[in-house]
Amino acid sequence: MAKRKVDAVSEAVDDVSETEPRGDGYFESYANLGIHEEMLRCRRTDAYLDAIQRSAPLLAGKAVLDVGYGTGVLAIACVRAGARIVYAVEASAVSACARAVVQKLGLEQSVIVMEGRMEDVELPEQVDVIVSEWMGCFMLYESMLDSVLRARDRWLVAGGCMLPRRARMWLSPYRDEEEAAERAAFWRDVHGIDMSCLAPIAQAELARKPQIEFALPQNVIADAALLLDLDLTRCKVEDVQSVPRTQFCVPSHVRAEVHAFVGHFDVELTEGFWLSTSPADEPTHWRQVIFYLDHPYHVTQDEAIHGAMSLKQAADNPRCWDITLEYGGDVVGAGKHTQRLTLDVSC
Repeated sequence: MAKRKVDAVSEAVDDVSETEPRGDGYFESYANLGIHEEMLRCRRTDAYLDAIQRSAPLLAGKAVLDVGYGTGVLAIACVRAGARIVYAVEASAVSACARAVVQKLGLEQSVIVMEGRMEDVELPEQVDVIVSEWMGCFMLYESMLDSVLRARDRWLVAGGCMLPRRARMWLSPYRDEEEAAERAAFWRDVHGIDMSCLAPIAQAELARKPQIEFALPQNVIADAALLLDLDLTRCKVEDVQSVPRTQFCVPSHVRAEVHAFVGHFDVELTEGFWLSTSPADEPTHWRQVIFYLDHPYHVTQDEAIHGAMSLKQAADNPRCWDITLEYGGDVVGAGKHTQRLTLDVSC
């Protein structure tokens, strides 16, 4: 019997995959249950469940919209916290799995599973709360927030609640001496051959692509600089399609070489309750995004580290981001070096 149920879900996933829009591989990438298992195991799920439980008084008897519900865990948590009904919208084929879970729990009257892009779905009523785990690497990657804000503008009642309610992007100066030394040593002796002339090329290639990795907290050499602060109850869609050039200036805590800048973010799920992806906090499946420099440079203790960053959705794929990083200047905004990078699926 258990085997038959698993097969039925697999067949449903196949059926949905056949009807899924083909113009956007983004949704297809979330059709595999494995990626959802990784997210469910991540502490971000515990944080969301905690936030939903803390919000029980706001959810009691209310209509909720879950944008991009995946396997349905947040929608089910909202019902258990007292929500009257949850409209769970998902554009990927994993919606078949969520529907199977809802049926298994007997929640078909409380969790209304709706397949399709959020922009195309028609709800039967306005909602009091919108819940969504929309964040990507460095917060804005994948650009799901656009859909969440459009849903807010169309379906959220006046004075309704957003979970999360606030989101911030940060950038931290970073040293990576051991990794830099290892890379240099590698090219000096490649199976007995001195290839050190290739080290600058390898460094340049590393600097062309943001690296999605776990950054070591002990290698962060200055306080994080704030790049973006969004009130998700009020910001506009246009506000999250580009981040204007933002200058920063932070003093170095130590004498060190600046090898990179580390991008991370945090979100305020409910009032005063934050989920952070800082290197100083527990790891998440988002990791951090490390922007290695093509021209690392030295700073002394307390020396100001100046720079600027701007981001915009890529013209050929708005789920990816074109990034301009300026650094190495001696006054705010006067960067000696400029790097242009793209945060995309190849990172």
